[in-house]
Amino acid sequence: MKKLIFILGIFLSTLGLANPIDDKCSMHVLYGAPVSKVPADQGQYICRTGYALHYLYGTKVSEYAVEKVTRKSIAGTAARKDDFREDPSVPESHRATLKDYQGSGYDRGHMAPAADFTYSAEAMSESFFLTNMMPQNPGNNRGIWKYTETYTRSWADAYEEVYVITGTIFDKDVGTLGNGVKVPAHIYKIVLVPLIGKSIAFLFPNEKIPAEDLPKYIVSISDIEAHAGIVIMPKLPQVTKLNKTTKAIWKEWAGQ
Repeated sequence: MKKLIFILGIFLSTLGLANPIDDKCSMHVLYGAPVSKVPADQGQYICRTGYALHYLYGTKVSEYAVEKVTRKSIAGTAARKDDFREDPSVPESHRATLKDYQGSGYDRGHMAPAADFTYSAEAMSESFFLTNMMPQNPGNNRGIWKYTETYTRSWADAYEEVYVITGTIFDKDVGTLGNGVKVPAHIYKIVLVPLIGKSIAFLFPNEKIPAEDLPKYIVSISDIEAHAGIVIMPKLPQVTKLNKTTKAIWKEWAGQ
């Protein structure tokens, strides 16, 4: 698939107007891509083979990434090569660089994780663009976050496909890396399962958390919307099993 890179041209309301992800790579979202409040000239939307994201110039980190993960997409043989690199689609003055992360004490944490793209060497490689990275506490990235990603793939395998939204929240000043790469205070992941009409959402502080505490961080989608200042699933039908206000019950998900 050709890389489709484009800059947001207009501010999008929640009244059924599509944003560029809906226009150019809607296969990555369910009921529309999240609607951002960030002004049009302060970021860009990027479509890639396996995911799409909204990259912010002010933080040099993406506000969110969206992807469709399927049983087939996680069952391939494409190998991880750790080819972390700058994203040439972003103007040079707004790019995160490898030097920004060097010696920072933070991991280059995947938003759309590499293990979701074993079906394609191209998709796997594209997951290592720095636009798909966030400064992440190592104890979070290698612990509870990895645990969450593993569960997400288990749900994709159990239910054939899931849609995933991963995001960053800068609700307090945690710090800045290198030349202006901001550290998110909170990070989140939402998993939508069309087959059963259910969703589960997690909201974590960007700090080391015991993996076994995962159920403690379950929230509703509405909680994340309020915290992040975005609109999730703006095209959600009025008549659907999926809803934004219900908090998932962990025991209904843990066995899958």
